[in-house]
Amino acid sequence: MSSILKISEAVALAIHACVIIAGKKAESKTTTSSIASALKASEAHLAKVMQRLVKAGIVDSARGPGGGFVIKAKPENIRLLDIYEAVDGVFKCSNCFFDHQSCDGKKCLLGNFIESINVQVRMFLETKTLANLINGK
Repeated sequence: MSSILKISEAVALAIHACVIIAGKKAESKTTTSSIASALKASEAHLAKVMQRLVKAGIVDSARGPGGGFVIKAKPENIRLLDIYEAVDGVFKCSNCFFDHQSCDGKKCLLGNFIESINVQVRMFLETKTLANLINGK
């Protein structure tokens, strides 16, 4: 399946994992293995993603028996952009398909199409929170 919009698997895992964790009771910890099982994902890859979320302060972790992850803030205070940037770095709004400018840059063959799509995606990520996803909004 092909798509113009490309979100890394790591970001997709992070968003889904945060929804799973935030959907639990506040005191209930969720393990990497249970999240990986629910998402049919690699536990090793998910563990790396979860480390980034811990480092960014989005989730807290506890090791050992009874350990796992909990959301640090209220779901309505965690934007999808926060999760995206914790995993993939700063969201850049490009105006080109290429990583480097391949034309003269004076006028894009596609007009402002690429830039407008990137702006829409960024606005979506800025305005949607975990609470929106949990509540289906």
